[in-house]
Amino acid sequence: MAEPRVVGIDLGTTNTLVAFANDAGALSVLPIAQLVAPGVGEERALFPSCLYAPAPGEDLGDPFGDAPYVAGELARLRGAEVPGRLVASAKSWLCHPAVDRTAPILPWGAGEDADLPRISPIDASARYLAHVRRVYNALFPDEPLEFCDVTLTVPASFDEVARELTLDAATRAGLTVRLLEEPTAAFYDYLLREGSPAVHAIADAHGGEAFVLVVDVGGGTTDLSLLKVTRTAIERIAVGQHLLLGGDNMDLALAAVCEARLGKLDPARFGQLVAQCRAAKERLLGPEPPEEVEIALLSKGSKLVGGTLRTKLGREETARVVLDGFFPLTSRDARPERTRSALVAFGLPYEKDVAITRHVAHFFARHAPADAHPHALLVNGGVFRGKKVIERLAAAIEGWGGPSLRVLPQPDPDLGVVRGAVAYGLSLRGALERIGGGSARGFYVGVDGGAVCVVPRGAKEGALHRAASRTFALTVGRPVRFDLYASDDARADAPGDVVPIDEERMLRLPPIAVALGAGEKAREVQVVLEGQLTAVGTLDLACVELYGAPPRRHRLAFQLRSGGSEAPTSRATRPPQSIAPPSRSFESAAAAIARAFGKTGGEREAKDVLRELERALGERATWTTEVTRGLFDALSQHRSARRRTADHERVFWMLAGYCARPGFGDPRDPERVAALVALWSDRLAFPAEARGWAQYWIAWRRVAGGLDDETQARMRETVDPYLAPTEAGLKKNKKWKPEAIGELLEMASSLERAGSTSRAALGEWTLERTWVDDDARLWAALGRVGARVPSYASLHHVVAPLTVEKWLEQMLRTAKWTMPMAEAAARMTRKTNDRARDVGDRVRREVEKKLVAANAPAEWLRVVREHVEVEETERAVWLGDGLPVGLRLVT
Repeated sequence: MAEPRVVGIDLGTTNTLVAFANDAGALSVLPIAQLVAPGVGEERALFPSCLYAPAPGEDLGDPFGDAPYVAGELARLRGAEVPGRLVASAKSWLCHPAVDRTAPILPWGAGEDADLPRISPIDASARYLAHVRRVYNALFPDEPLEFCDVTLTVPASFDEVARELTLDAATRAGLTVRLLEEPTAAFYDYLLREGSPAVHAIADAHGGEAFVLVVDVGGGTTDLSLLKVTRTAIERIAVGQHLLLGGDNMDLALAAVCEARLGKLDPARFGQLVAQCRAAKERLLGPEPPEEVEIALLSKGSKLVGGTLRTKLGREETARVVLDGFFPLTSRDARPERTRSALVAFGLPYEKDVAITRHVAHFFARHAPADAHPHALLVNGGVFRGKKVIERLAAAIEGWGGPSLRVLPQPDPDLGVVRGAVAYGLSLRGALERIGGGSARGFYVGVDGGAVCVVPRGAKEGALHRAASRTFALTVGRPVRFDLYASDDARADAPGDVVPIDEERMLRLPPIAVALGAGEKAREVQVVLEGQLTAVGTLDLACVELYGAPPRRHRLAFQLRSGGSEAPTSRATRPPQSIAPPSRSFESAAAAIARAFGKTGGEREAKDVLRELERALGERATWTTEVTRGLFDALSQHRSARRRTADHERVFWMLAGYCARPGFGDPRDPERVAALVALWSDRLAFPAEARGWAQYWIAWRRVAGGLDDETQARMRETVDPYLAPTEAGLKKNKKWKPEAIGELLEMASSLERAGSTSRAALGEWTLERTWVDDDARLWAALGRVGARVPSYASLHHVVAPLTVEKWLEQMLRTAKWTMPMAEAAARMTRKTNDRARDVGDRVRREVEKKLVAANAPAEWLRVVREHVEVEETERAVWLGDGLPVGLRLVT
């Protein structure tokens, strides 16, 4: 039986390409059918990684099954003409941890158009792959792509979560793939084109050993790899750290130059400008470039000449921006600059220092021997279609000294990665020399203030590694947390080695929180840690019990949902099983809860329970996450007793909210929050008690981070009639008669996932109330609603900046600002460098003047003037409570 066909897919930020090997082993690039004009299909090697959502009544034709979008070349062209309906750079969003990459957040900054379909980064990636699969299967119906031997390339710097998300996208498209790092793929292409003798001749020319730098600058990332070539082997010895820096940044820089001449543009029109600058850059840096290229921006929804903005990009101007800005001549000891702000972009956290040559110098210095020099350079990526760019990069490296640098031939920088993916597939079958080196990173698990190596640097795919020299006590039946680290340091740590945590050489990965042995009584078992790099290119870690027949293996899986906390996935009708920490003090605390909420507990016991808990456990501020969650579980067993007396109800909600806050952080928190959500419709048994209502609203505010979008929207529908002005005409539920409206407003303003339109309405109502009431709570609520940076939700939930600008305009009419008012304005004007979230510069300047006049704290002024990363202490304050000891918010 014939082996499956070898296929390579380059799922690029800018373009997606496919190549395959025929029965004779020869490579071909798949012509991908796509729309290139309305109703006009054409086969092209490059399939732009773009989706365009046609406007109502706009019929572009859809013969390829991409509805409600068009994909590929026509999507790219229409997206450059029509602001706000283009999905691009989905690959860059896959590695952005501050957004929920599984949520429909693209097109980013597109506003509130109801007719605009939205999509998640992972589903956009899946759509490109699904299009490729349909086209491929139409050409080869007897060998469908889902049965081929497929290699999909990813940036070498992609972390484990981004790799898992990429695999998930492939699975959604119906494909089974293995992953390969893009720079390695580029070198496989060179190896295939030139042959092994030519590669090893590089080493012969330098005494038997040579270092080859691979610099792959794509649309969204810069990927660096270092290979060592000897007379007998090729070994990849290092890969660079993740750099969200590439052709997109150059396009943004050129767009900024043009915008300075055109005037400030809104996000949608700026996106149109970026797309045109990209096309102009390719012409002006390509062969036989013109002197200049005209840039013309149509007004939204208009094709009239009178609504067009025009400027020009010159050849010399473009070369200066790209070459001097991104490829300056640098010394060997150059290091990336740590600046506070990056290029203004579309929500993506681009690298702050855009000088690629500085990153290359730092990378080589970290991984090469002190006296070594690069002997050869292989470039890849569309940026290097311009000969001047290659020449400048080579000149910068040669400026470090050492032997003359050999630039390896790359006839088509766009095709190197996809051809190399096929070459790698052939190498697995013995048809081509393999590149050795194994994993470019070692992987570690945090333990006792240090980190234990589990998978060493250089590990081979499929090889199982066990830290057998170390035995660990693993708690089952109760949640545990694993802090994970990766290191590309050249130091050789073996499995089982415990090393200090060094932030300079170790990258902190997303932690894993998991409840192992669910349903079991909490106990400790003896385990060893083991891990491997799987054949598909992902990391597999596990705790393996030492005893038992057979010994159990507890896999540690990455959580792929991001950009906020985990939300409940079920509507639990019974509380989760207790995970009470086994200690006498906790047993005393649990007994106090049982006395107060058990069958015989009266009002006195309910009133005294908090005092008894602090007597047993210490002050509330010292309670750890494990303690608070254990108390919640003990309390949940008696949830029906909350309706016994007004004091029981008040104390129940006070303790439940405090112990479950902030609604996430523990693997069983979704169950706990779902158990609370099931009580929402019960309302209060003692609705005339204002203190009970206050604790009720405080509890929901405290756990808001664990409530999903649907739950938050449902809660807002219930409470909005009590917060809206009468003229809004919202109908009140006769069964609800809430008290403590101030606490209710705080709770509602904390529901960051309720939808930006709903939150904008709440902001309007709140601002209207400030006209007659200067209550600090109103300003605090407005600041939360209009904040440019959410406290726990994904970035796509923020209220539109134009809406917030209107609020600020009204506030600016007030002659003298109070501190609460100033703080709210600072949150709403905070600079993010994302024009889809930032308010306009004029409003920002006016707010700054008001803050100065109000003697606002320097930190408030600073976040308005410049982009400042959010500190964890700020987030804790925003959530409204000190977080449980031991719970760390990870962004």
